[in-house]
Amino acid sequence: MKTALKIKISLYFLCLILLSTCSLMAQEATCDCKQDLNFLVKKIKKSPAYKNDFRGAKKLFDQKLSPIASKVTSKMPLFDCYLLLVETVQLIIDRHSIVYGNAKSDAEMLKDEGKLAAFKETALFQMYPEFSGNLETLQNNLSNKGIEEIEGIYHAGRSLEIGVVENNFSDDYKMIVLRSDLPLWKEGEQLGTLKLNGKDRALAVIGSYTTKTPVPITTGFKNGEFMSLSLKKDTTQISNWRAAFADNTYHFEQLNTEVSYIKAGDFSGFYPVLGEAEKFYEELKKRTIAGNLIVDLRDNGGGGDRNSDILFEILENLKNDTQLFVLVNQNTGSNAEQFAVRLKKAQAATILGDRTKGAIAYELKGDISILPSNFFKVYLSSKRHREYLPYEGVGVAPDVYLDYSADWLQQTRNIIHQQME
Repeated sequence: MKTALKIKISLYFLCLILLSTCSLMAQEATCDCKQDLNFLVKKIKKSPAYKNDFRGAKKLFDQKLSPIASKVTSKMPLFDCYLLLVETVQLIIDRHSIVYGNAKSDAEMLKDEGKLAAFKETALFQMYPEFSGNLETLQNNLSNKGIEEIEGIYHAGRSLEIGVVENNFSDDYKMIVLRSDLPLWKEGEQLGTLKLNGKDRALAVIGSYTTKTPVPITTGFKNGEFMSLSLKKDTTQISNWRAAFADNTYHFEQLNTEVSYIKAGDFSGFYPVLGEAEKFYEELKKRTIAGNLIVDLRDNGGGGDRNSDILFEILENLKNDTQLFVLVNQNTGSNAEQFAVRLKKAQAATILGDRTKGAIAYELKGDISILPSNFFKVYLSSKRHREYLPYEGVGVAPDVYLDYSADWLQQTRNIIHQQME
């Protein structure tokens, strides 16, 4: 009995060491958010984005921070604290820098029943609030919402049904789990929040579907679909904005004698993706390219010049009369956005689709810090690309906006055909 008691006491103190000042009580997990915020602010003030945005205006940053800091307490629910930490990072215009959950398990590990059971006992798992109203009433109210309304019932494939409802106490929206076939989520939990950033953009602060790790995601919204969240009201609706040839990261197609097509779905500078890219580019050099070339960068979240420079050089060496048409969407980000801008400047390429993600001017170099609570990490950019600053936070606007109700590749082909007549 004494040995068992000693083990329990040891485990208790180990938990305190690992979790610092935070509590593990289900649904009441709290944290010293003041300590986390102070640590985060010191980190932000050393970042390139802070130096760019608030050079000579440090008081302005403090003024913007003040209403956030006034809500922070030394004993605060984890979910509420996390929302304020994300809001703080949003004060700098740098969409690469994020604060997210300090997860100990990935999706593959959580397939193990033992590890999943252990994770369910942690505060990170239990941090999401419970919906206080009646779920059936909520579902009935949301079922009548139109396709273009933010409020409504959304589906993440067949496994998750989410109700998005306006928050009565703020200008954001709550995301409530209405049905779940996923082991990490249950009915009535709040998956996260949505805050609109303009007409068709939103910042989602949510738990990952497969790991429950809290993370902020900038997402577009169109025709009842949150694009970066894989959430849509109508599951039968075709997502015309998505990249073609879904099974291939890289693809070449001779659409007809006048039009060639290249899909570059990832610019990762690391293997094995880089190896796949290099093989594709070598094959591309041997191909005959038509007078009109479509370069599809939709859903390309970026990567590095180590990859994209190879493709850029190939395109630069095409015949002078080759017309380039670059397809982008709201998921085109980072190095892929830079690539589109470079093609437009160097090759007079026509950009088509929709405004890109707007995470373009900064670069991540691995500066990850764990906040004092041990529940959250902050990942801040360490390098600025001055020439892309006008696009940061707003994205690259296309020369031609495409219609979401029709196939984007076909629309592009129609535009090319019209120009040839």
